Amino acid sequence: MAIDPNSAVSLSAQVKADILARIRSGEYAVGEKIPSLRSLAAQHAVAELTVHAAVKELQYEGVLESASGRGTFVRALPGDAPTDLAATVEELRREVAELRERVAAVEETQHR
Repeated sequence: MAIDPNSAVSLSAQVKADILARIRSGEYAVGEKIPSLRSLAAQHAVAELTVHAAVKELQYEGVLESASGRGTFVRALPGDAPTDLAATVEELRREVAELRERVAAVEETQHR
């Protein structure tokens, strides 16, 4: 999707719409890593901060998630993203429990 700098729609909203369209079309599948901010910025001929704003909004909506040092991944199809706060909290609890186990395993191997 071409970004129209003269549009009344903000650049970040246009980038967000394009990312959503690519997810819906299957170009970016659930669980798959999306291109880097730099790559997306080059594709859309916008600043990285513009892409960052679009990605952050999609993360907030539960469509994308970032893994530090690994990239940004499609978490759920638009409309399937968890909107239930209790479900989100439970998912976070599971992730924290998993991280605790991993840290404990690493600490145990270091103490041997």
